[in-house]
Amino acid sequence: MIEIKDVYFKYLNFPTHILEDFSLNISKGEIVGIIGSTGSGKSTICYLFNGLIPHHFKGSFQGSVIVDGKDATQIPVEQMSETIGYMLQEPSFQIASAYVESEIAFGMENLGVPVEEMENRITAYLEKLGISHLRERSTSNLSEGEKQRVILASILAMKPDILVLDESTSMIDSTSKKELIKILKDLKVKEEKTIILIDHDLDFISKLVDRVILVNHGKIMANGLPTEVLTDVELLKRNGLVPPTLTSLFHEFKVNAFSLDKIPTTYDEAIKILTSWLK
Repeated sequence: MIEIKDVYFKYLNFPTHILEDFSLNISKGEIVGIIGSTGSGKSTICYLFNGLIPHHFKGSFQGSVIVDGKDATQIPVEQMSETIGYMLQEPSFQIASAYVESEIAFGMENLGVPVEEMENRITAYLEKLGISHLRERSTSNLSEGEKQRVILASILAMKPDILVLDESTSMIDSTSKKELIKILKDLKVKEEKTIILIDHDLDFISKLVDRVILVNHGKIMANGLPTEVLTDVELLKRNGLVPPTLTSLFHEFKVNAFSLDKIPTTYDEAIKILTSWLK
């Protein structure tokens, strides 16, 4: 689905490469979490997916980026939006229309989707995301969580196979995070979407992803299952990250000589371990 090979990239007027001999593969239907501290290169990697690098972010670039069989370095970003949808960290920056319905229609209009099909998709994705009641609302009067869902509806209405969410949890509360997890899992199962998450919230990441990629200084420091990467407390701390709550707690248990075969990443696993200790 996504094949990045031997990429070198240095932003214009920057002294050093942010990516150097960088390669990465992501398969169809995966939910992948890309984690790392601020400035680690997470967003730069994702700018490759839809061609923002090298088309919009100028600098020194070489390498190969193939997304769903398309060369993202040669195809315009607007055309890549048919394949990959990108949700930015700040919802307000991405909203282009005054009203919710027209916002969801905006991307489809640019793709030339027929009016009747547009209406069907608007209705369908408003319902899927639980925001049908917002259809006639002004986008300026929405909460951050509502804006996020409207943007996601507008992206999904364009029918991309791949979704990229950049720090999607930074401006929403815990209830909205739980709802977002349900929505993304549903999209993977029912629509076979490939989903890439860039996020500092490792508790959120641990509940959702199939694979975790830890980056620092534009290099992959770890690439594996959540049970491998997110339970390595020392690795996470060395790379400037706060381990998930459960990981930190059970790491302390292990340090203090509690009987523990593995550190859990989900509450179900934690409950099983705690139950076994109480028997």
